[in-house]
Amino acid sequence: MFSSQADTDSVMNYKQLVVGAALGASTVLLTYQAYKHYKQRQSQSTTLQTDTTQEIASSPIRGGERLLSNDTQGSSFEEISTPTQVQLNPVTRFQGDLGGEIQVDSSVIVGTSENDESKPMLDLLYNIAQEQARKDAYMHRSVTCNVCSQSPLCGIRYKCVNCIDYDICERCEPKDEHNKTHTLLRITVPLPPLANTRKPLLKVLYPGKKTHSGPLPYEEILNYKQASYFDTHEIEAIYEQYKCLLTSEKGISREVFDQCLGPLADQKNLVVDRLFKFYDKNNDKHIDFSEMVSGLSLLVKGSQQEKMPYAFEGYDIENKGYISKDNLRRMFKAYFNITIELVRDVVKGCEEEMMANFDESSGRPISALFSAPLPSDSMNNNQKGKGDIPANPGGREGMWPVMEAMSQDAIDEMANNLFKIAKLKDGQRMTYDKFKVVALVDPSLIAWFDALGTVF
Repeated sequence: MFSSQADTDSVMNYKQLVVGAALGASTVLLTYQAYKHYKQRQSQSTTLQTDTTQEIASSPIRGGERLLSNDTQGSSFEEISTPTQVQLNPVTRFQGDLGGEIQVDSSVIVGTSENDESKPMLDLLYNIAQEQARKDAYMHRSVTCNVCSQSPLCGIRYKCVNCIDYDICERCEPKDEHNKTHTLLRITVPLPPLANTRKPLLKVLYPGKKTHSGPLPYEEILNYKQASYFDTHEIEAIYEQYKCLLTSEKGISREVFDQCLGPLADQKNLVVDRLFKFYDKNNDKHIDFSEMVSGLSLLVKGSQQEKMPYAFEGYDIENKGYISKDNLRRMFKAYFNITIELVRDVVKGCEEEMMANFDESSGRPISALFSAPLPSDSMNNNQKGKGDIPANPGGREGMWPVMEAMSQDAIDEMANNLFKIAKLKDGQRMTYDKFKVVALVDPSLIAWFDALGTVF
């Protein structure tokens, strides 16, 4: 005797099997019907083409009409033995027994597969059904879709890497209302049932809250569309990203803004401060959605002329309406430091990838690849009287003094050259009109504005 719970589970499993079998049968039936209809129409086209060709070949030439005779005696064309040998060129010439010659244009024969308008649609339906059947052949055993309860889950599996156990199928993924701050992992090849982990694989990547408001009203979307370079779909996508970053009702805080910078947020930088101020137009220490749309529209699709006023405001640290030479030096130095950090991060990633690709040396230093011993005597002789070699700088505070001096000299030279272009002397200030003239001559003046991309 089975318990009531066991009977209930058996009934539920039976119902799921019946539903799955019905879906699979309908897919197979659709594929078979499309293929059968396609082959039937193809057979009819071949038969009609053969009958039309034979009818033309059986007509003699009368009264000056150029028709073919079915009398093969004395004719110069070959006898057609089987329908499969009928291959008409776009224009085929036949010679009759009375000396007449006719031309048959095979492209005007009604019923050929070339003129069959339903053939592309049948091919499309057949390919769709065949592709779906190929996907459904991948069964993720012991995995159940959390939306439609399909078990086993067939096709592409989407697993939440932030939940303990949450999976959805590819049919339910577009309409899934799962936590938008969570990340879904696309799995094509089924994992062994016992290898499926029941624990979060990654921490949540988005800092936003779990509960979000609904979609934007259509009237607001139209307003944002008129005030930016984005279309309606792009605005909806930006709003979804905005909600995933939202931790306060006021908007995106400076803390979240720094998190979006990744490793660059470890050190305070003037370029980061001025870029946050560019987004935060009302100076409330938060970036609301309208400010995010406006800033992204300018950074992504704005022209250089449109970016110039905001680049000038970035240099105007004291908000006085003009730029001093010291302002240029401070921004150039911040831009130099952040560029060094970006390059260092890229190089570090390349080194890690290179080390990971070594077959048997991922856990050993690169020097272990060289087996030849180093001549210790010559090294000792060459190193006499020399100081220690400085280590690789790990940050700005570890920068070599020579490199720091070189960068400072280059920064001073750049600031002096820009003031010469503007025809300004020491102690004078650069207005916005002068700034535009200099930026046209040297576009690197607004390079800091695009140094971090869009951040979001």
